[in-house]
Amino acid sequence: MQKTLILCVAAFIILSAGNCKKNPGNQPPADQGDYQPLTIGSEWNYSTTGTTAAGPVNSLFKLTVLNKDTTVSGGKTYKVFSNSVGQNEYYNKSGNDYNRISFFAALPQPVEVLYLKDNLSLGGSWSEIENITISGFTVPVNLSFVVEKNKFDTTMDGTTYKDVIKVRLTPTAGIPITSDISYYYARNVGLFYNKTTVVIPPPVSINVNTVTKLNSFTIK
Repeated sequence: MQKTLILCVAAFIILSAGNCKKNPGNQPPADQGDYQPLTIGSEWNYSTTGTTAAGPVNSLFKLTVLNKDTTVSGGKTYKVFSNSVGQNEYYNKSGNDYNRISFFAALPQPVEVLYLKDNLSLGGSWSEIENITISGFTVPVNLSFVVEKNKFDTTMDGTTYKDVIKVRLTPTAGIPITSDISYYYARNVGLFYNKTTVVIPPPVSINVNTVTKLNSFTIK
């Protein structure tokens, strides 16, 4: 049971860390003023490359905003996104806070994460504790986020992204973890780059090093 809990904690950390060809002529309209557009029919095409616990990965996936909402505990209304390689995902923006709910086969429960605050200054931070429960046993995982670079422009693969926020995530739990996890969010686009490096020594023995990039997008 202890090993199962440790593996689920490792899966939670890795899966919550990463979830995203240039298209310079398809910039979103200027009136979409936040870091996760939720307009129906918008879509993002991502590629993920690198190495996971299961071996090398080179995959594509697409997120699409559906014409449906759902309300979860706490009263927040989430917009439903289809994921071309898995279950639906759920996104919510409440003021300056951005929340996501994802489902993963490797975990016994959905993952809800406050993944971005767009009103923080450079060095601003927030954290939350997520509890992973299996057969009555619960392990807390602390997720610490910090704004590492704020409101800058950058060009990647020929596409220029505006007002970018770079966020670093540092997970801690009851096991040794070495990590390098960063996200880049652009105004009017959302996530366009994620780097995830997670090393957990034996007996778990996990070494993950992946990069997820936005290849193309359409904002309705």
